[in-house]
Amino acid sequence: MIRVIYLVPFLMFLFAEESVSSDEKKPSIPNVKFKDLDNKKVMLEDFYSKGPILINFWTLSCEPCKKEMKHLSKINEKYAESGFQVVSINMDSPRTIRKVKQFVNTQKYSFEMLSDPRMELFRKLGGSVMPLVVLVNMDGTIERRHVGYSPGDEVGLEKEIIEIIASNGLSILEPVNDDAK
Repeated sequence: MIRVIYLVPFLMFLFAEESVSSDEKKPSIPNVKFKDLDNKKVMLEDFYSKGPILINFWTLSCEPCKKEMKHLSKINEKYAESGFQVVSINMDSPRTIRKVKQFVNTQKYSFEMLSDPRMELFRKLGGSVMPLVVLVNMDGTIERRHVGYSPGDEVGLEKEIIEIIASNGLSILEPVNDDAK
């Protein structure tokens, strides 16, 4: 009985959405160096300096991560013209990077894929459960965090993305549909 009492608040903490109130100073995302899947070095600032970003942390063994990434790819395509982009960070070990590349190539995601086998940024952000999604403003401040994924979460997330695009002074532009010609 005592274990259940302690477990409920812990679970509520794990799966809670976190946002920063306007009265608090928003934390900044550390500008960490990563490698993409082709071993090219990139800085996180290279992404958020162009527009707000969504950072998604995942591993190949995380099934909810893979389900969420399908939706994130569609959202990335939909709002790319508005300056928004999804940046996905894989945290598998260097031993499994070949399997990660094969998986990513078969999925044809529309977003940038980076590798962080030491889980450096995930840990700096206090990550302990995946998937972890972090919305970052153009100034590098963290707007929101989401832990875990359940089908349907992408609907609320898309609303938050629209808000972060607008709050960064960008316009919502719908992608051009060449099929409509």
